[in-house]
Amino acid sequence: MRRSILLGLTIISWLTGCSSSPSSPPQWLSGQSSDYPSSRYLTAIGEASERGAAEQQALASLARVFEVKIREENTDYTLFSRSGGDQHAADDHERTTTNRQVTSRQLQTGTEQMIEGAKPVEYWHDGELYTVLVALDREKAAQRVRQKISMLDQKAAALIKFADNSTLNAVIRLSTLEDARLLLQQRAPLNRNLSVLVGQSVQPAQTVAALEQRIRLQLAQLTFRLADQTALSAQLQHAVAQLGASISNTGELGLNALVDRDPIRKQQGWYWLRGSMQLTLLDSKNDVIAQKRWPIKVSAQGKGMLEQRLRDQMNQQISSQLYQLITTVQRQK
Repeated sequence: MRRSILLGLTIISWLTGCSSSPSSPPQWLSGQSSDYPSSRYLTAIGEASERGAAEQQALASLARVFEVKIREENTDYTLFSRSGGDQHAADDHERTTTNRQVTSRQLQTGTEQMIEGAKPVEYWHDGELYTVLVALDREKAAQRVRQKISMLDQKAAALIKFADNSTLNAVIRLSTLEDARLLLQQRAPLNRNLSVLVGQSVQPAQTVAALEQRIRLQLAQLTFRLADQTALSAQLQHAVAQLGASISNTGELGLNALVDRDPIRKQQGWYWLRGSMQLTLLDSKNDVIAQKRWPIKVSAQGKGMLEQRLRDQMNQQISSQLYQLITTVQRQK
């Protein structure tokens, strides 16, 4: 009899539990969690009809904290610009799309590295939507960032020391300083993100601005001689002047340019001229020490405007392309 009463009470208790209303929403839904305090963790919340999608939403929200910092580093340095496009209407959309894709890849790479170690820690399902809390341990993430910064600092310091060697020729020194500058540029967003994580950053031994000033001084020491009767003499003179270098018949570096053109085509009311431009750098013995080729593409509604558009594009891009050419000269290992 006693056993039957206990069984009946157990069944009643179980039925009562099943029919009760859902438990109260957890505290972390408000954005704060006692288990994951903001002093130790960066957190974010995602919400979706599926659990996996909610996790991705939460990770994306966490990534945006760092994306803002990475965007701050996407400054356009005129002297060191590595890309460009036709400035006219028909190509504006393509240029904008390309720039956005490059920026998007930079953001994706940077934020994926930053949220390494972030993981879902809490879940809530109200019958319709899943809500997920992800957390990133600040100090553990900061340790990873400090290691990356230290590695970049060591590589940059070694390159700068190498460039200080007075026996190097000017082009090798310039190429080495540019490699160091790129490393310091990679360091800058990491340092900003370190500040987001722990409120502290690691000051570099040399700033990007100071290194760029050294590069400008190095460029001013370069003297170019132009190939005889080149059709692009005006553009080459413009490029050399933009870099702050000089031109002389006895210049230590020879410079030549060549344009290859495809036949002009008409598409949807626009005339298109495509091809490529090649720059060649020569030493004092006229031996090739560097050579690079870039695509060209201009358009106009009038066929007679193509040549002017081509000159405009080359004048816009050739200084940065010449800088790229110079800095591809490899130092001896």
